[in-house]
Amino acid sequence: MKETLAKRLVADLMEWAVERATSEFAWLDLMVNYKFDSYQQYGPGHRFYVHLLRWLSQYDKVDRECMWRLLRDQLVYISQDEMHHLVSLTGPAIEREMRSAVARDLNLPVYRVDDDPRASRRLKEIQCRTLYVGVSDGARIDVFRRYNEGAVNNEQIVAMIEISALKQAKLKEKLKERLNAIKSTAPATFEWVCLIDDFTASGTTSIREEGNGEWGGKVQRFIEEVDKTRHEAPLISYDAHIQVHHYLASKAASTKVTDLLARFQAQSSGMRFIPSFSYVLPEDIVVSSAAHPDLAALLGKRYDPGIETTHTGKNIALGYKQCSLPLVLDHNTPNNSVATLWARSDPKAEKYDKDNHMSPLFPRRQRHSDVRS
Repeated sequence: MKETLAKRLVADLMEWAVERATSEFAWLDLMVNYKFDSYQQYGPGHRFYVHLLRWLSQYDKVDRECMWRLLRDQLVYISQDEMHHLVSLTGPAIEREMRSAVARDLNLPVYRVDDDPRASRRLKEIQCRTLYVGVSDGARIDVFRRYNEGAVNNEQIVAMIEISALKQAKLKEKLKERLNAIKSTAPATFEWVCLIDDFTASGTTSIREEGNGEWGGKVQRFIEEVDKTRHEAPLISYDAHIQVHHYLASKAASTKVTDLLARFQAQSSGMRFIPSFSYVLPEDIVVSSAAHPDLAALLGKRYDPGIETTHTGKNIALGYKQCSLPLVLDHNTPNNSVATLWARSDPKAEKYDKDNHMSPLFPRRQRHSDVRS
């Protein structure tokens, strides 16, 4: 569909006068060209305007203005360039934590780390003994490597939590070479580990309590992985710092991850867990019933339960875990975002409601194959 025709159809659908249409499309053209048309889940010939027209059409006339305001005033779209900028902030965030740890151990103010010979040598040793782990595809570990060229050795980076015994041995062999190069007698084990991920909305994928004293999530998986070789050929020190870094987080998730890591640390002898984030989204972006009662009610009313899966659970009009985020990431839309942005109804689904058929504005690619409940 040509852009000119799509604009005319949108203006007709919204019943905009010429002045309103001119104003709205001035903003929309900028966003479409700069961000929306680059959404990676759009197929050939199905760019933003096609989806916008279908998305608005599914709502009753009286509700379309409310949905337009969701797009116009509340949507947060993180482009690829913006995400790469968050990746670029990761190296400095990690170094700040290292400097704080050195200063604390040597009883120095942080600003003295560079001019104190003991502190600067200790910092160099920690940087040498640091392992960087990408815990998901979204970690963009290749981008992280490029932003930290010269500061981080390729033999300090792994792209997944599961590290084979052979790979661990290789990592330690290269670590020993680096320690010899700086004339350090420290053991060839990693004393600082950075677990890197792109985004957390609920915090549960990173760390969660399963009940009965059991823990789950990527942090627990990593600890279980390194525990396999802890007695015979340890990969990390018994008192290692485990820094859990996300490029982006919701305010609720940042608070939850920080709290759970502190509780997990209390049950983990020796190790210290450090949460960090390149950016935390402000709390006021959330589509809450208190702040946005009309919109929240509309999203709950115009909802097809057929979009629910075994992984999302029930009642996800406001997103997985009711996170209520109006968020789109350039490569995919999180299922923690309000469902109207990403959910596509399937007429074959057992609970499909044809009267509330949902067409997404930014279709989401599902991570799991067994998606229907």
